[in-house]
Amino acid sequence: MSIELLKTFHPAERKGLVMKTTAEKIREGRTHLGLTQTELGEKIGVTLRTISKYEKQGVMPRGVNLQKLAEVLGVSTAYLSDDEIVDPHYGLEESPYIESARTAYGRKGATDVELLLTQTRALFAGGDIPEADKELFFQAVTEAYFANKQRASEKFTRKDYKK
Repeated sequence: MSIELLKTFHPAERKGLVMKTTAEKIREGRTHLGLTQTELGEKIGVTLRTISKYEKQGVMPRGVNLQKLAEVLGVSTAYLSDDEIVDPHYGLEESPYIESARTAYGRKGATDVELLLTQTRALFAGGDIPEADKELFFQAVTEAYFANKQRASEKFTRKDYKK
């Protein structure tokens, strides 16, 4: 195979991994759990029609529905929403930290922490770091984010808005 032809393939395809759409990931996860579309819909609080749209029409779940879907299927929201991510375990280590940021600071906080943890993930590339050490790292980064958000809130929030 020529180098020029090889360049036209996505990196995941070059490694022998097949990219899947969000619809395929949802359908595969649901069937792996032995759930019908109706049962999955009941678990996340949407109708059969909505699940059908996700799986057959390629409609992208958003917000709370995406979070609930990822939780029920046992995958991360990043895995579900990004066709280039082929590993269903991708992002599971970071999920608890992202969700705690979502609880404390909403969608923007969750997005910030997710971006921060994704960018620092490269620090672990190519090495065998024990899971406990990774957990400590993710916890420290998240705590630093929360501390800085709190300091920024104290410094920049108008006095008449403070409780």
